[in-house]
Amino acid sequence: MPLRKAFTLILCAVLTFYIFSGPVLLKQMKEDYKKSQEPVHKKTEWTGVITLWDYPHLDIRSGTRFSWIRSKIKQFEKQNPGIYFEFRELDLNEGPGFIKAAAKIGANPDIAPVGSDYFFVSGGYLEELDEHISFEDKADFIDSILETTVYNGKIYGIPWMMTGYTMLLNTDMLSERNVSLPEDGEWTYEQFVEALKQLTYDGVYGFNSFIEPGNYNAFGIIMCDGAQIIDDATGRYIFNTPEAVSGLAKLCDLKHKYKVTHPDFGVMNENQAWATFLNGKVAVCIGGSWTVPLLRNIQEKNEINFTTIGFPTGKSDIPLSLSSTLRSYSVFKQKDAAKRQVCIDFIKFITSGEAQKDLEGFGYFPVRKSGKHLYENDKEMYTIQQNLYFAEHIPKVKNWNEIDLILQTWIKEAVQGNKSPEQAVKEAEKLIERLRK
Repeated sequence: MPLRKAFTLILCAVLTFYIFSGPVLLKQMKEDYKKSQEPVHKKTEWTGVITLWDYPHLDIRSGTRFSWIRSKIKQFEKQNPGIYFEFRELDLNEGPGFIKAAAKIGANPDIAPVGSDYFFVSGGYLEELDEHISFEDKADFIDSILETTVYNGKIYGIPWMMTGYTMLLNTDMLSERNVSLPEDGEWTYEQFVEALKQLTYDGVYGFNSFIEPGNYNAFGIIMCDGAQIIDDATGRYIFNTPEAVSGLAKLCDLKHKYKVTHPDFGVMNENQAWATFLNGKVAVCIGGSWTVPLLRNIQEKNEINFTTIGFPTGKSDIPLSLSSTLRSYSVFKQKDAAKRQVCIDFIKFITSGEAQKDLEGFGYFPVRKSGKHLYENDKEMYTIQQNLYFAEHIPKVKNWNEIDLILQTWIKEAVQGNKSPEQAVKEAEKLIERLRK
């Protein structure tokens, strides 16, 4: 009995303590929970200003071009007190040359999306990132995309997104002319031509696009016989083969032999060519993947119903194309090791697997294997994503911009009918070989 009585007294004392102290403990638990939901503020060895330059990315949902990166900057600054960003907006056309000029004189930013640009990757401007990327992270990136950031076995950038080109088709015009597409979404060049013939009538044309440096929409046709521009193994210019000539001839034939293109194909700029599709004057147009959400956004106003399909195949038997854009963020050489680490932490933050979900708002595609399901319920975007597996990336050569300018100029000459495909390929080769000596 004494033992039981003692136990009862202890139990009563414990209950009395919790009755009177319960509200205090409950308040403390609420405060602890609230703190656990707040962002973790990291203590860093370095504080100061980081310079960041970036290109616009049109968010179709908000109509803004720099809101994504600005929101990421704010999040990072909040989580890292004492760290601030000086942000500079780059122009898509002038930006690449501007960054290169700045890097040559040592006036470059701390961070920029240049990690897939061979000029920077091979030029000694960037920090090596291998030891800062985990094995699991490396394994999550699509191999061919991570490879664009590699030079001499070292990684110099972290990929964020990729884009590519697709054929956009006005489905109302297809239905009106009783043109059916292959059920499996794959068609040959001959099937493509026959469809365009049916879609060309009474001032309406089957096809239109544009040819400009830095834009590779027409290469989905030019490469259909298996042509390549640069040999990956040797770095040699090889757009001088029978496959290159026949591929370019296929593009020219659409205008001059089959007469299924808008009369100004090869003369129009991007906006003019795009307008012919929006105005219902053209049934098939080549556009970047980002045009899909843009078209959907303006669909009620323009009343365009559309779908996407891969490029036609020729002798290659696969829908080859040239990928337009890869964005990989890099850190320029830093003298301060602590600042270097903060810069690397930031580019890892904006390129994380979680951040890949943001790409849907731009019409961009994930560069990580874990993001492959982003568009599985989106027929048009999923079609483009599947065809991107056959897309070549921009060749890894230092003077690519100059090569591109020469090549596109002579392709345009051929399409306009000023040169034969054979002449255009030969003239381009002569100029490019002089450039590369």
